[in-house]
Amino acid sequence: EDNAVWLSIADPFIELHTGPGGRYPVFYVADRGQRIEILKRKTRWFKIRAENGKTGWADRDQMQRTLLPSGQRLTLSEDNQQSFFKRQWEFGAASGELENAPMISLYTAYAFTRNLSAELTLGHSVGNVSSSDLYKLNLLMQPFPQWDYSPFFTLGAGAIAVKPNATLIDPADKNNAMSQIGFGFKTYLSRRFILRFEFNEYVIFSANNDKDENEDIGEWKLGFAVFF
Repeated sequence: EDNAVWLSIADPFIELHTGPGGRYPVFYVADRGQRIEILKRKTRWFKIRAENGKTGWADRDQMQRTLLPSGQRLTLSEDNQQSFFKRQWEFGAASGELENAPMISLYTAYAFTRNLSAELTLGHSVGNVSSSDLYKLNLLMQPFPQWDYSPFFTLGAGAIAVKPNATLIDPADKNNAMSQIGFGFKTYLSRRFILRFEFNEYVIFSANNDKDENEDIGEWKLGFAVFF
């Protein structure tokens, strides 16, 4: 291809694996002086194509010793905290408690800027009295993303479906809209992983003819996420 950038092998050889990992077998060895082209990257593994058309995966340690057409060594970026600042997508899982009942949740987030993200969360809680399914969409504001333990604040809305245990006198399911505010912190761990802790306060709009007030419930959770 006209826009392809071909690298020269400076090591005695580069091993091509059938897949992106050391557990995949080596099926071809490209010798020093041959030219290769990078097709894609998956963590520390690179899919490359040799001049003779052989295509396989090479480890980052060997790739960073290849030479550009100018004769300079190829510089490869690590997955580090700077990568986190440039992320667009984040996927995570967490566990904790929703009003003293065990809670697990999954979320996905899209970052508009370093400071502002939109998140979609699905949660499930099982207690002695009832189980709950929670769905919410919120905005996350991270004022100091460069801090090692970076605080954030959330504001959102959604719905909660409560299913009482069958042993209760009134086992009818209840579905209510809700609003949410919260705070927490994120910290970068390594490569593409982060640790996240948060506390949320929910207002469930359950007031009706029989009850004048809405419900307030709290939630805390701790989890891990990966970013891209």
